Amino acid sequence: MTVDRTVRITGTEMKETINQFEQDRRSNGTRKAVRSLISEAFLIWMDALEQASAENDESCRVSVTRTECSLDRDTVIRITVGMDEMLSIRDAFLISAIVDEQRASREFLMDFAERPKQPSNAQRLEQLLSDAFRDPSARPDMKRCDQAINMLFDIIDMIPKPYRAQPFAVISYIMWWMGQEGAIAAAISALAIDDQCSLAAIVCSAVERHIGPAWISET
Repeated sequence: MTVDRTVRITGTEMKETINQFEQDRRSNGTRKAVRSLISEAFLIWMDALEQASAENDESCRVSVTRTECSLDRDTVIRITVGMDEMLSIRDAFLISAIVDEQRASREFLMDFAERPKQPSNAQRLEQLLSDAFRDPSARPDMKRCDQAINMLFDIIDMIPKPYRAQPFAVISYIMWWMGQEGAIAAAISALAIDDQCSLAAIVCSAVERHIGPAWISET
């Protein structure tokens, strides 16, 4: 089922999901609340990324477009609320785009989203980011990244403007990781909505200082 862009998601719908999430956190704890909010949405997201990664020939790459992103209305709301409410959820979606499942499994990413302060989770995520940045052999899976960006633009098209900062920030990071010029525009879009969006500020700083991942210097 693809996104229906003819009916935009309202602020009221977003607030209802936020209120439910906050109530779940108070009643059941953060870990259960996070799993209830995003577990199904995350599987849909990961399946779409894996499908894109599996497309190995150039003709299939052309076919990976926004219209193929299998995000229904409820999934869009849940991903957006998750990213906005907890940075660990946002980071799990980000890492899933730039690191394959062999190195960052679905189970690990969900556990990180639920328990970001768990020492083993925090250390593992830091190592994944460091390896992606410093290892010249850690090249992007362009199809996987494209699919993530396409889905995030689908999300942005559907949600109210105040909730678009984190999706724009994730787009900016993925584009920076891919060496695309659009990274700065996406980061500025995020900061225009939320000037405290640290991920977007990091991307802006990196682009302005001509800092990029190691694989780019090897090409």
